[in-house]
Amino acid sequence: EANGNRVDFIVSHCCASSTQVLLGGGLYRRDYLNEYFETIRQKVKFTKWFFFFYHDNKNVNAQEILLYEQIIRIV
Repeated sequence: EANGNRVDFIVSHCCASSTQVLLGGGLYRRDYLNEYFETIRQKVKFTKWFFFFYHDNKNVNAQEILLYEQIIRIV
């Protein structure tokens, strides 16, 4: 909040619940962490969100990137 809810990057193990739906189409069960990240996703303006839990390499959309074995340069 001190930064106007704006960040360049978010890095987390898991993702927001709405992103989880895009990945699994209902396959994955929501939990408190996904719901917490959903709150962050709605409140925070971010450039990229990197997460790793789902063991795949995929651009979910222009902002959210699932990484597993892939190494990328972010700076």
